[in-house]
Amino acid sequence: MRRQQPNILFILTDQQRPDSLGAYGAKLPATPNLDALAAESVVFDNCYVQNPLCCPSRYSILTGRYPHAHGVISNWYAPHPWETSFAHRLSRAGYRTGAIGKMHLTPWHDLFGFDGRIIAEAKFHVSCPDDYARFLSKHGWSRAKLYDVGTDQYVQDCTAVKSKVPEELHVDGFVGRAACEYVRRAEEPFCLMVDFLGPHNPYDPPAPFDAMFTDADLPARNMAEGEVQRKPREAYDYINNNLKWPFKTDELTERQLRLVWAYYLGCCAHIDAWVGRIIQALKERGLYEDTIIVFTSDHGDLLGDHGLVYKQCFYEQSVRAPLIWHAPGRFAAGRSAAMVESIDIFNTLCELGGASPGPGRHGLSILPLLDDPSRRGSHREAAFSENYFGTMVRQENWKMVYYPGKPYGELYDLASDPQEQDNLWEKLDDSPVKRRLKDLLLEWALAERDALPPPVRPSHQDAAPRHLYMTHGHTAERPHQEWQFDGMEDLYRDWNFAEPSLLRK
Repeated sequence: MRRQQPNILFILTDQQRPDSLGAYGAKLPATPNLDALAAESVVFDNCYVQNPLCCPSRYSILTGRYPHAHGVISNWYAPHPWETSFAHRLSRAGYRTGAIGKMHLTPWHDLFGFDGRIIAEAKFHVSCPDDYARFLSKHGWSRAKLYDVGTDQYVQDCTAVKSKVPEELHVDGFVGRAACEYVRRAEEPFCLMVDFLGPHNPYDPPAPFDAMFTDADLPARNMAEGEVQRKPREAYDYINNNLKWPFKTDELTERQLRLVWAYYLGCCAHIDAWVGRIIQALKERGLYEDTIIVFTSDHGDLLGDHGLVYKQCFYEQSVRAPLIWHAPGRFAAGRSAAMVESIDIFNTLCELGGASPGPGRHGLSILPLLDDPSRRGSHREAAFSENYFGTMVRQENWKMVYYPGKPYGELYDLASDPQEQDNLWEKLDDSPVKRRLKDLLLEWALAERDALPPPVRPSHQDAAPRHLYMTHGHTAERPHQEWQFDGMEDLYRDWNFAEPSLLRK
């Protein structure tokens, strides 16, 4: 008999564009496990993140609220102290909740409603004394040894480097093994969030994944001649001014792009292999049929398209994310072209888990679309995304990027121009299309203002305990380990993974 509350496995990758998956048209076999999962799932073709940057997007996913509401408008901003996550809501409904990997929270060790965390907070931040740092130390390594960040080769290769450590010590292998360990020990009903750090740069696949695509027929760069000069420069200037490279992103050579793409796909393949092993762990415990599996990413990666790298702008490769919902016993496999947003994950998880989403949510449950993926126009009229220099709206085939206070912007017809090369902002000036999209932005800005007023006495519910002490005349915070899961003390003590690997000798 099917349990009333399904288990939830929520897998989040970092900076993974949809077309890296075969399920979204990739020609190279980097994701066979995710493609097999997608074949039994409801796949969403038009899922937009609410900010194409890590921290704001992740807080929107966790809270079901737009960045201008939860307060995290860029990396390292802290949310309002009264914000709550879907882990808070599901915990109240009886779920055991956990998070493994990179959450990118502020502070970095916050629980934010989860019962416990195994933390691997970043690939190259040496200031986080987290679980991955302790794991590396046990095996004679440290984050500071992983990348030769000061060398010319590291810069010239755009941070595409072969992993110095074997798969057993790689951060995404660490996250995958810890997730398998959790699944083997978890009490039901559980909600586990697994946050892989790849394929975010440094693009550092371990062997054998580093060699899988070096000789492959890799995708061509989507950049037209003179495109950078014709387009608004907000994203271009922002990205290039924050890079420490001696060259501009539109000057990347074919050799550099091939290396970045090959290693990026190698990272995707490495993560995919661990997704397969996590699914196998569910099957071994007989939990597969009773577990809803959600797969998505916090944003994409431009990888040279439009003369840009990384994210932080509103081109499709940056602002659109894969979204796969797997529950074959509950929903038939299908494909949805409906406009959905990452914030919709919150309400959907709450509804499926029997939890109240609470007040102030901007997300909408996609349960009707899971029941019938063909219901294209019944969910959202449009999708929105924002960063500190602009706002995007996508409706039907039209996409507009509005730069407040500027006489210019971007407007694309994705039906006739899916590569977003022909900017129609001036050509369609004062047209019905442009007026309608501006009206949608205005309505969104007014109607979706923060619907959750601050409490009279704000307190960060379920925040991690803080250990403060005085040093040199000011207050500092002592690292602590209260994020650990009950029942997994031996794993923390010795990192004695049951998952087969070279570490078990």
